[in-house]
Amino acid sequence: MLRFSLFLLLIFTCYAKEPSAFERQSGATKKDLLDLQSSMQNISNLIDSLARQYKILEQSQEGLQSLYESQTQKLQNTLNKTLNNEEAVSNLKIAVIGLKNTLESFLNRIDELNQQNENNQAAIETLDSKLQEMRTLMLQTQENILDKLQELIAQNTVLSKDSKQQTPSKPKTYDSSKKPELFAEAKELITAKQYKAAKDIMLWLKDVKYQQPEVLFYLGEIAYLQRDYKLAIRYYKNSVNASEKGEYIPALLLHSAISFKGIKDITNYNSFLQALVSNYPESKEAATARKLQQKDSKESNQYKKE
Repeated sequence: MLRFSLFLLLIFTCYAKEPSAFERQSGATKKDLLDLQSSMQNISNLIDSLARQYKILEQSQEGLQSLYESQTQKLQNTLNKTLNNEEAVSNLKIAVIGLKNTLESFLNRIDELNQQNENNQAAIETLDSKLQEMRTLMLQTQENILDKLQELIAQNTVLSKDSKQQTPSKPKTYDSSKKPELFAEAKELITAKQYKAAKDIMLWLKDVKYQQPEVLFYLGEIAYLQRDYKLAIRYYKNSVNASEKGEYIPALLLHSAISFKGIKDITNYNSFLQALVSNYPESKEAATARKLQQKDSKESNQYKKE
């Protein structure tokens, strides 16, 4: 645009002072031409100067454009970094929130475990209390059993007299080195219902003091199976006196109860059934005792209705 303006200016200058016909024939015309040439030269120089200045301006404009683009890129990079930093800060905040939630859950779990531990401790204390009550009840029940059996011993004078009147027979003897084998054999004989042979061995084992509590129990079993209930009760009582422990104790209590019923002692019959159910509730003998109690209760209710 600048160059085009200068070109028009030059044309108007050249044609603005065109000489007339009279001036061409005068002597002043050459001087005027020289002045005109000088003016044209000055204008040309001016145009060259303006062209150089314009080129400098163009170069300056290009530099400014490059600087502008460079600063714009830097500003964009700075903005991108700022956005990335904001995203990183946002992610860090999310991570902190997640960690806080995890920590709160962990602390809540610790509180739950502490509460559970307190509940377990309370349950243990309650269980210890119940066990102590059961031990006390077992001791009382065993004392009651011993007292009842002692009363029966005192009442068993008729059986003692009958035993004295019988002609004593010479007891059999066995090999002392085979006590365990003889004991096992005697139990097999009871199962086979060979009560006489089993009783001979058990009496000999009793005399030689071999496993007294259990031997006395099996002597009671032999009398019980032969329905000699008074003799069975006496052996059961002696067995309990020798030891209150043994896997056979539930069977001893059940058969003692049935023996009492066999001699019409219903009070002791009920007491021994209840002692069995209370002290050995998980045993098969206790299950049998509960059935007997239910049967007795049903018969009693039916009798009352009649």
